[in-house]
Amino acid sequence: MPKNPEREGSPRLITINEIAEEYGVSRATVHNYRRAGTFPRPAPVEGTEKTKLRFYAAEVAAWFAANPKRQGKRTDLATKRQQPEETRMKTFTLTMRIEADSDVTPEQVRQEIYDACGDVPFAFDITNVEEG
Repeated sequence: MPKNPEREGSPRLITINEIAEEYGVSRATVHNYRRAGTFPRPAPVEGTEKTKLRFYAAEVAAWFAANPKRQGKRTDLATKRQQPEETRMKTFTLTMRIEADSDVTPEQVRQEIYDACGDVPFAFDITNVEEG
């Protein structure tokens, strides 16, 4: 069994909650760093390996020094007026008439259109079906 590194004179251990508080990130962000595979591995502590992860504070500090937090720019919060011109989408309205065999359903027409225009982001509604 690994020795308990929390004994007196041992390196300081910190939990994910303490890391989040100390470095100003969320717990989810710490887990994302871990999933990316670059974050320090948890310290081997008897009986807590799977329930409460602890990390060597010095290793975490070194990791954050080598990987400083970057401020992201949340584009999902910007209004259309605030977004740069190149990121704005234009909306075009298209009216079309499609003739199809009587056994073709509106959903089949919809799927055919989506399949034909796979590279262009769009949405549409079928508003009227005339039988004739």
